[in-house]
Amino acid sequence: MARRKNKELIELARDIGGDEAIEVIKVLEKKPDITDDEIAEETGIRVNTVRKILYALYDEGLADFKRIRDKETGWYYYYWRLETKKLPEILRAKKMAELKKLKEMLEEETSEIYYWCGKEGHPKLTFDEAMEYEFQCPICGEMLMQYDNTEIVEELKKRIEELEIELGLRKKPKKSASKKKSK
Repeated sequence: MARRKNKELIELARDIGGDEAIEVIKVLEKKPDITDDEIAEETGIRVNTVRKILYALYDEGLADFKRIRDKETGWYYYYWRLETKKLPEILRAKKMAELKKLKEMLEEETSEIYYWCGKEGHPKLTFDEAMEYEFQCPICGEMLMQYDNTEIVEELKKRIEELEIELGLRKKPKKSASKKKSK
C-alpha cells in the first residue's frame, strides 16, 4: 500500500511540476520542516523554482508550512513539510475531473460527423464547417472525406469504464461462464 501511495504521489508531483517537483517531494519525504533555501541547495534547483513548486504543492493540499520569525533579523522563515493525509481525496477529485472531461469528449465525438483530408496536422471539420469550405481542406485544398473516429470513440469508452471502476461508480464486468470453464 505504501509503495502504491508513493507512486501516486510521484505521478501527482510530475503533473504539478515535472521532474523538479519529484525532486522536491523526495527531499520533503526525507526531511520534514525544511526551508525552501535548504531544498534548493539539496536538489540543485533554483530557489525561485523550488518556491513555485512548493506553492503549487500547497495549493493542491500536498504541502504545508509553518512561518517562524527570526528575532534578530525580523525576517520570516518558512519551514515546509509534505502533507499526504488528503492524497486519496486529491486523487479522487483529479480522476473525477478527468472522467468529466472524457465524457464531454465522447459526447463531442459521437454527436458530430467529422470530415478530414487525411493529412497529419490538418483539421477535422464538422459537417457544417466542411460545407463552408465546400468539402475542401482549408490548408491543402484536397477533398475532405468522412473521418472514421471509431477508434477514438472506443478508446474514450474504455478509459471512461476504467475510471468509473477505479472510482467505484461501476462494477467490474463479470467474466463469462465460457471463459471460466476453459480455465
